[in-house]
Amino acid sequence: MRPLASILFAALAVCSHAQSLLGGIAGSGGGSSWIPGTLFSGLTGLGSVLNTDDIERPRDFEPRGFIGFGMSVQMASLNHSTGSADASSIPWLGGMIDGGIAVTFRDRFGFALAGTWGLNGYLLGLDSVTNSVYHASKRIEARAWVQQWPKRNKETVLKFGIGFGLTLQRSDELVRELNGYRAVTTAGRNVRPYLAPEFARIGASGKDRLEVALRYVVHLDGANAWETRAGLGTNTASYSASDNHVALITRYYIGKKRKALPPLPPPMVDFADRRTDTLATLHTHQHRIALRLWDDAEIDGDTISVFLNEVPVLSGYALTKDPLRLALDLRHGWNFLLVVAHNEGRVSPSTASCTVRRGKGKERLLIKTSRKHNQLVVLRCE
Repeated sequence: MRPLASILFAALAVCSHAQSLLGGIAGSGGGSSWIPGTLFSGLTGLGSVLNTDDIERPRDFEPRGFIGFGMSVQMASLNHSTGSADASSIPWLGGMIDGGIAVTFRDRFGFALAGTWGLNGYLLGLDSVTNSVYHASKRIEARAWVQQWPKRNKETVLKFGIGFGLTLQRSDELVRELNGYRAVTTAGRNVRPYLAPEFARIGASGKDRLEVALRYVVHLDGANAWETRAGLGTNTASYSASDNHVALITRYYIGKKRKALPPLPPPMVDFADRRTDTLATLHTHQHRIALRLWDDAEIDGDTISVFLNEVPVLSGYALTKDPLRLALDLRHGWNFLLVVAHNEGRVSPSTASCTVRRGKGKERLLIKTSRKHNQLVVLRCE
């Protein structure tokens, strides 16, 4: 937990000093950094405490809260330098913590509102002196994404998203001096819009999800977040940065537990000895399908029951002109939807019109059952 403790320590330090600019200088080419290169060490291991068991009854809209920890890489620009000393800027590490709320629609599309505390780090060199500059800011962001359909025996899926946000930075000044070296860093108060495209891999099942994402944050105004003027004897240099960065972040999504519904009572009809005819075999990539049932002929008292994988999902229902909608959650692989008749109404056989919506488009089926035979719809969820 040392990497996490380092980030939390940095956040507390910024808050306690009411500063947005921090850093230090060192001679002989050395530098100082709060952000260890092993930030992600052990973070993904925390995912073992998440509940990733298959959801028995997933919601169409699944709400989750989340928290994330990340590491960023960014680089300052060397604007100009004078004198004989070498001036340089190299990529350096920063960190971030974010959290918020998210909602996904059928594990396909998602939207999130997030708040982020970010610490962008830079390493500036002038002759034998290095100056590490850290610029802290807060961000608010709205993010949308689309993800792959879950596939059989695949624990994770790919996710593509984009965020739009605002970086809220306050004005600050940082002065550092060492053995004749003097650097003055200034940051102005500003609200800066940004875009953040994101590529991620996220868990494919369970109430809770673990995500590892790679993102790039680019500010749209093109302005500098801060500027540094440094001098060592007769040598001078100036630097600036926009706080654009590449980040790798681990997020933990915590879902809301859903109350279990009491099971339906088994239908009071003996159908085990009846012949079962297969009406259709359908393929789908969706874990949830919508089934509609109604009687579009004469309303003559037809009553049916429906089983999904031998579990009753509709028991003793009398068909009407108004369609009844059932949301059915499929398992990976083969699923068996069995329709049995309780009676045959006044006109034999018992008939029911049915539509199956399984993503794009829908299938129209005519179900005919009697006291002698059942009908079966086979669904392959891939």
